[in-house]
Amino acid sequence: MMRVTINKEPSQYGESGFVLVTSLIMLSLLTLMSVGMYFASKSGIQTSASAQTSTEAYYYAESAINYMAWAIANDAEFDNHTYAGTYVAAPFGEPLVPTNASAIGDYLELRNYTWDPGPTGVAGSSAVDTDATVYTAGQVMYFDNSPMGSRYLCMESYLNFPNCLDVTLSEGDANRVQPSMYRISAKLPRYIKLDIATDGVITASIPPLPHAAVPVVGNDIPLNGAIVWITAVDAVNPAIDVEIYPLDPGNFYGGTAATACVGGTLPDCPCTAPAPSDANYATYMGAWACDANSRTWITNYGIVAYAIGYVNGRASHLIRSIIQ
Repeated sequence: MMRVTINKEPSQYGESGFVLVTSLIMLSLLTLMSVGMYFASKSGIQTSASAQTSTEAYYYAESAINYMAWAIANDAEFDNHTYAGTYVAAPFGEPLVPTNASAIGDYLELRNYTWDPGPTGVAGSSAVDTDATVYTAGQVMYFDNSPMGSRYLCMESYLNFPNCLDVTLSEGDANRVQPSMYRISAKLPRYIKLDIATDGVITASIPPLPHAAVPVVGNDIPLNGAIVWITAVDAVNPAIDVEIYPLDPGNFYGGTAATACVGGTLPDCPCTAPAPSDANYATYMGAWACDANSRTWITNYGIVAYAIGYVNGRASHLIRSIIQ
């Protein structure tokens, strides 16, 4: 019987091994490409979701600014004031002045008592609703008239108030303070909460005091919507917030007399009336606010609105806008 034996050449074995190695390399490359595409896609989805959230929060905050412009021009029914130093319990009512408060907008109500526009005090105190020494009511309850030094959010020079946003500095400057918006509601004396539904319906309210240190969604802050409040701004320099002392320079309404200022933290502003012969006498007697930057009394101020947009209970966007 004849036997036939076929011997493979050494090169044939080498070619078989090369194909196997090549296949493994290609498989590894495809795997790496697949993993890379997965993470790139995941990152893109997250970026898109973040951009969508930021956009939604922006429009919520913008809606709040528009609402505040309407509220200050109309009778928003969020005002409450007594000049005797006691807080009027709910429901909210019209201020004592002017006499036709129910027929005019909040801005005109505010201008009737411009030196005591809104509440001051410690928002988180349990006694804010009853103790006038802790919390003093004002003409408009959503007006933030906290002292500049303790105000949680403001526009000012960081040299005077390190808690303020300094718009004169670049974004990367370490002295440009960026506020933490997460718990800002606990730091504000009063603000309007806007719950904005998916169909665009806005429900406005003022959250009850005291505000929780960790904000409660649906109570202190909206699930989707915004919180918004107003404060005073320098009429000449709209990039600067100003502080208002609860004064009644002419003692027209039985308020704080012109010879004293309450709760003042700026001693350079005249806290006692100068002599009639003093050049500052007329300005002081007609003073409405104190420019915290120049430490001087001013007889006019504008109104600025701050709004923070919330998406899924998280603060995502801040807008500041001049409305008066």
